[in-house]
Amino acid sequence: MSLLRRVFRGPGGQRVGHATGRAGRRTFGRLVEALLPRAARVALEDVRDVERVLLVRPNFRIGNTLMTNAIVPALRDRFPGARLEVLAGDTTTGLLEHLPIDVVHPMSRSYVARPWEFVSLFRRLRRERFDVAVEAGMGSFSGGLYSYLSGAPYRIGFEGSGERFLNVLFPRPVCMHAYDDALEIGKAMGMPCADRPLYVVGEDEALEALGVLRELGLAADGLVRPFVAVFVGGHLDKRWPNDRWVRLVRALDEAGMPFVVVLGPEEARLEHLFQDAVGKNGRVLGPKPLRLFAAVLARCGVLVTPDSGPMHLGVALGVPTIAFLQGEDSRFYEPRGPADRALVSPAVPQAVEIVLSHPVVRESLATPAPMRHPGA
Repeated sequence: MSLLRRVFRGPGGQRVGHATGRAGRRTFGRLVEALLPRAARVALEDVRDVERVLLVRPNFRIGNTLMTNAIVPALRDRFPGARLEVLAGDTTTGLLEHLPIDVVHPMSRSYVARPWEFVSLFRRLRRERFDVAVEAGMGSFSGGLYSYLSGAPYRIGFEGSGERFLNVLFPRPVCMHAYDDALEIGKAMGMPCADRPLYVVGEDEALEALGVLRELGLAADGLVRPFVAVFVGGHLDKRWPNDRWVRLVRALDEAGMPFVVVLGPEEARLEHLFQDAVGKNGRVLGPKPLRLFAAVLARCGVLVTPDSGPMHLGVALGVPTIAFLQGEDSRFYEPRGPADRALVSPAVPQAVEIVLSHPVVRESLATPAPMRHPGA
């Protein structure tokens, strides 16, 4: 990974990037207001003879990309026979694999330092001659701008900071949960849409994950013993303190519940800390490629995580998810399935109780089976 990419992906780089992005959008927005007239409005029913569609959501966060994925099958049904392409963040394009998408166009944060590549991208997009661009950022300024720059004559989206770039415009709804954005886009465009993030595991990935779990002593003869996956990472201030995670996994070990502490690239330095804490019933899985990481999560019985990309990944996979949130505002993103749980700033004893009382965990503890030696 290049030095520039490491800087942009690190916590400090992310904070600087967010602040710079906001300032840049404000400045550019004022310039656009002065120079670019608002597009004449078009009714949705006038959008006909659509052969090429561009879904615009160049986001670099796992959760936001997974939530946008829910729109893909709906657009495929809304415009049958049309070619469907997606403008996505380059760090999350892997999340779109195995979806009914014809082409993914990656966009990079590094275009800030290499603006000629930004220009080249949109020159290529304009040559594609899209009929429709769908802005999935619920009024995002950048999403509206990119829809306009794509050259699509019909640009669909919601009122907001980017509305002047759109010509098929809907009133912006008040959403009580982040997963409702896709529902509202579907409702506005007259297409049923899923009320949860979407992710598809490929068959080869599922087999590779089975091999990983076999090496961890959790699978044999094609069968996986129910286990708890514990993700100890998270974005910036959404993390749960490491000492609390250590106490939680020790409690799982004492209860006899098989579990795996799963680490992302930013948590690799914590591997030794958790190797010392997991005991005989736990394992530590170091950083893996994102799609293999997801395929492993798909085989767990319960996922325990802070408000994070893997939290949304667990929801997308249909895995019962227990989320430890750092503030009430995070409830906007909490998992909301019937087998999901969410706690705000829980004390460790409360967190342990919630995990051990989950039906999947209770059933596993009621029918214990010995963990195999790793590699057996």
